[in-house]
Amino acid sequence: MRATFASSLAFLLSACAGVNATIGGETDDAGVPADAGTAVDAGTVAGDAGAPDAGVPCGSAGATFTCSADGMSREQCVSGSLVTDACSRGCLRSRDGGVDECLTSTWPFSCPGSYGTVPSTSGDYYVTAFGCWTDATGGIHTDPGDNCIPYCLAKAKASGLCLPGDTGPDCEERVTWFTADGARFGCLARLKVTNPANGKSVVAVALDYGPGCSVERSVSFPVLDASGRVDRYLFGADQGASDRSLVHVIQVDDSAPLGPVQ
Repeated sequence: MRATFASSLAFLLSACAGVNATIGGETDDAGVPADAGTAVDAGTVAGDAGAPDAGVPCGSAGATFTCSADGMSREQCVSGSLVTDACSRGCLRSRDGGVDECLTSTWPFSCPGSYGTVPSTSGDYYVTAFGCWTDATGGIHTDPGDNCIPYCLAKAKASGLCLPGDTGPDCEERVTWFTADGARFGCLARLKVTNPANGKSVVAVALDYGPGCSVERSVSFPVLDASGRVDRYLFGADQGASDRSLVHVIQVDDSAPLGPVQ
């Protein structure tokens, strides 16, 4: 009799435990209550505070301000959080590994050497035309005042922008959308060049050095020498320094496609 009573009691206790387990959470396909995953949730929260996950929200941003890919802001990683500083006129990339700065509205003109080596802190330039280039119909245009051998030719070949067997003119005609001012921005820097008067913009690559400081001193203003294709898209015709045709320039990511910005 006692054995029968003990067996019945054990059965009842087992059943109650089963009911409580079901009440505690729905059972998954493996028969484990869903609420058993609470321990995993706790581990996730702990991981959020840990060092491995701290840098994820920052992406590629570092500890100092660096320009964004589109050149219109700068970003910094502070304690695992991304801090973004909008730049209304665009962002100016440092050439010496320093802090990238937002462009300002003014810049004291100076070009004491053979050609400009310091970018305008306002991003404003007068545009001129030079070089060999290809128009929209495939027509080749040359420049009697230029040998069309860009300073950055070797780097253009090494990067795949031009072919190993290209001559200087071949390279310029292949690229078409290019500028000088490589000493200011670095060879193969991608530049978004905008005509503020009509809003048209192109992305061009810095393929050569120059123009000479004598040209800039003649107008007391920084000059961006660009291919005729750039000038004609932005202004409808080649421009000279004396025309004082204003463009605004910001450096963008190296992956930005060359040509008109739609």
